[in-house]
Amino acid sequence: MNKLALATALALAAFSAPALAASWNVTEESASGIKSAQGSWLLKTEGDAFTGTATLQRDNGTEVSYTVEGALKDGIYTVKLDKRSDDKKGCVWTGHAQAATALGKATGFIGDVVCEGSKFVIRAQGQ
Repeated sequence: MNKLALATALALAAFSAPALAASWNVTEESASGIKSAQGSWLLKTEGDAFTGTATLQRDNGTEVSYTVEGALKDGIYTVKLDKRSDDKKGCVWTGHAQAATALGKATGFIGDVVCEGSKFVIRAQGQ
């Protein structure tokens, strides 16, 4: 539980400064764990809220892009993934801290994305 509290505190600290730029490595995977796209979120943060853009490359080489808008509350990220170039609609990611390593090092965030008619997983780690 202390590792989760540490990861949450680090995330809060990362998003506490006004209007900071951040880059996150992001992986989208199917619900069964097969990676389908990798790339980054470029975010502008202000307090616990953030906006930005995403650019990912799929396994087949095509690109998927979208806008990102969300906030952190009580250690949980709620993020709208709008204007997706793959035409998925109504997508919202609910992410939480992953379990820390045995050495107590944070490993990023994971959560389900629910869209109209589909569901997948995003793993994200700030740089």
